[in-house]
Formats: sequence, C-alpha cells, structure tokens
Amino acid sequence: MPIVLSGVDELKRALKKYAPDLRKEMDATIKGELKSVIDETKQKVPSTPPGRLYNWQDKGREPISRTHRERGFPLYNALEVRRGLTYRAGTSRFNKAGFAALFSLWNASAVGAIMETAGRVNSGGRPQMGNHGRGSTQKFGQSNYSGAGHVFVGSMNGIGGLKAYKSETTQKQRSTGRLLYASYADRQGKTLDAIMKAIELANRKLQARAKPAPIGKAA
Repeated sequence: MPIVLSGVDELKRALKKYAPDLRKEMDATIKGELKSVIDETKQKVPSTPPGRLYNWQDKGREPISRTHRERGFPLYNALEVRRGLTYRAGTSRFNKAGFAALFSLWNASAVGAIMETAGRVNSGGRPQMGNHGRGSTQKFGQSNYSGAGHVFVGSMNGIGGLKAYKSETTQKQRSTGRLLYASYADRQGKTLDAIMKAIELANRKLQARAKPAPIGKAA
C-alpha cells in the first residue's frame, strides 16, 4: 500500500538543522500513529495456534527440518509474534525501482511473517511431497497429508480473514495480509492522514519561521 511522497527527506534535514524542536514534534506524532497500529495488531495475535493447528504450538524444542534445511519450520509462539511486530520512522535504503520507505510497519518474526502471508502465492498452500517426474522443479510442503496446505491457510484466515488490497501504484500488483495489513486497512486511512498532517504542519511552521520579520518605523 505505498504512497509516493517527495521532498520529505529534504524537509527532515532542514528541520534537523534549523528547527530541531519541530523535527522532534513531527517525529513524535508519526511514531505515535505507527505505534497505535502495532498495539492494535498485537491484540489480534491469538495466544494459541489458530484453527485446527494444535501441533504447531511451540513446546520449547528446536523444530526439525524434513527437507534438509538448516532449521525446521518455525513453531507457533504468540510472544515471539508480538515481539516481532514493529515499526521504523527512518528512511530505508532505495530499492531497485529507486524508491525508499519513509515509514515502515513490518512483521519481523518468521512465525509472524507466515501468519501474515500464508496463502499469498498459493491460496490452498504448496503442493505436498511426491514424485512429479525427473527434472521437476516444483516445490513441495513438508506434510504427508495432501490437504495440509489447505487446512493451514484456512486456519490462518480464521484470524480475521485473508484480506487483499490493490496497490496504489499498479492495478496488477496485489498485497495480502492478516495482521499488520489488516490493522492498517481497518483504520481506513486515518494513520496516513495523521502522518501527512504532521508533515504538512511541520513544513508550515518551518516556513513561517523562515519569513523575515516586518521592518517597523521608529516613533
């Protein structure tokens, strides 16, 4: 759900140099809005694995990989998911398209990322293990049960429903998510509006300070 803004980095640098108090005020407002989204999302994290995923619960043992990877499939731990919900108010690095994120919300834990995006590529989960012929490059899930992927994704959807949002930059690109994406969308643009107003207010105050004081005549 990206929104393209220009000139914000320049404004932040000007505030830091000429009006650090305004920069602090703007940053506090923005961080407060981002934190509100995080706090709301934390409340949506179930204390136990959702749906019928009873065996997904973290019981303190290191998960064993069935595909010879370095680590096994992450087990569900609500505390780990909540701790992984975070935000960043600083500018990120530029991506390949030449854009950088000014403010970010993300699900940093492996388990949280799975809850957020499971089913994004395959709505019924990945195909299960099996022999699909020599030279096959198809990826398979780790369960022997053929319907495991469908059950897993369906259980994730029970958190609040798989939500799809059209990108603002292209009608073809679609993003989906259940936790942070859903919390942000449920606020119906209030977060972005508040951030935009904070930026505009800081800019107006800076411009007002930059105007020379009127010259008065001595009596």
